[in-house]
Amino acid sequence: MRRAPALLLLPLLASLSAVATGTPTPATPPAGPTSAQAGQLQRGETTYFLACAICHGDRLEGVSAPELGGGDFRALYRALPPRALHDLIRDTMPYDRRGTLSAQEVLDVTAYLLRENDLPLPEGALSAETLDQIGRAHV
Repeated sequence: MRRAPALLLLPLLASLSAVATGTPTPATPPAGPTSAQAGQLQRGETTYFLACAICHGDRLEGVSAPELGGGDFRALYRALPPRALHDLIRDTMPYDRRGTLSAQEVLDVTAYLLRENDLPLPEGALSAETLDQIGRAHV
């Protein structure tokens, strides 16, 4: 009779230990952002802090420009397609340097703002194509 290597038994022992102590073992790990999405969100946050936070605040609270977080913002952009936010950023921001953000930076900041406001994001990175495929949340 052949013995199983000890490393193969560790998951089984952990499960048995969880059962014995009454601690549930999750069937699958919690879903997190894909690596493409995580990279985009990080870039969006960086771009936001470099180009937007001076007017819109470090916490999206609004300083000399409107807030980009909170109930009013979420209510407005929950009722609109994500492209509306994207196009507003693309066409008018930064206010004193319109058009200086690259197309990728606009997508990155849009993804960051959607995530910060718990608004729908695509499975992977936000792109020009997926902007129109994201379903609107029910108000």
